[in-house]
Amino acid sequence: MGQSNFENLLNAVTDAIFEDEKDIDQIVSRYGISRAEVESFIRLIRQMHITLVGVRPSRRFAYRLRQELVDKPELNPINRVRYLPPRVQIAAGVALLAGFMLISRRRLIAELTDSTPEEAPAT
Repeated sequence: MGQSNFENLLNAVTDAIFEDEKDIDQIVSRYGISRAEVESFIRLIRQMHITLVGVRPSRRFAYRLRQELVDKPELNPINRVRYLPPRVQIAAGVALLAGFMLISRRRLIAELTDSTPEEAPAT
């Protein structure tokens, strides 16, 4: 049994199973290989045909994949952060939040000191 003959048989059986043809024995007999020799492969091919279901990718996934593979990605701040590892994204979010809190705290303190009445000097 030649290697290419065996590969051709498996290819023909795979095509037949994916096209839902029922007579696999006829295909096996054309290649001069006994059914017992390829039975385990036929079972595997059938299980893969049942298990592997074709899925159409979403438009968003296809667009992002195309951006990564073919096009030059847009270099705006959101995309720069989006492609960073999750830990870095979290750290950037925490730093951004802390910056806003610090700025708002300084503004609040500045408003409070400006709005408090000044004490009259003691005479």
